[in-house]
Amino acid sequence: MKSVKYSLSEATKIELGTKTIFKYPTPTREFDIAKMVVKGRHPVDPSKFILEHRCQFVICVTQGQGKIYAGDDVFSVATGDVVFVPTDNKFAAEGDMEYITVDVPAFFMEQSEEISE
Repeated sequence: MKSVKYSLSEATKIELGTKTIFKYPTPTREFDIAKMVVKGRHPVDPSKFILEHRCQFVICVTQGQGKIYAGDDVFSVATGDVVFVPTDNKFAAEGDMEYITVDVPAFFMEQSEEISE
């Protein structure tokens, strides 16, 4: 595999209301990286969470502050904080923040579902 550089302008923008995903192209399905911008709560309904069936991921907060719901834990986060979310743990993000995620293996929408608490 050859080294490659991607710019934000090459990322696929996915609008989810209170959350915008900028999914960078990656030359492998072993991992991927995305920038997330959260303005409020995602999912919006406080009784709903996202469940990733195949990937685990790391969140690195690059700007702002908020809360990360991961499994049964709620983490208050701010710029510079990192949270690890294992596979099959419920997840939600809340606040006014930006973060980078690295997903292993690569994230694809079909492996994710919205669940009720």
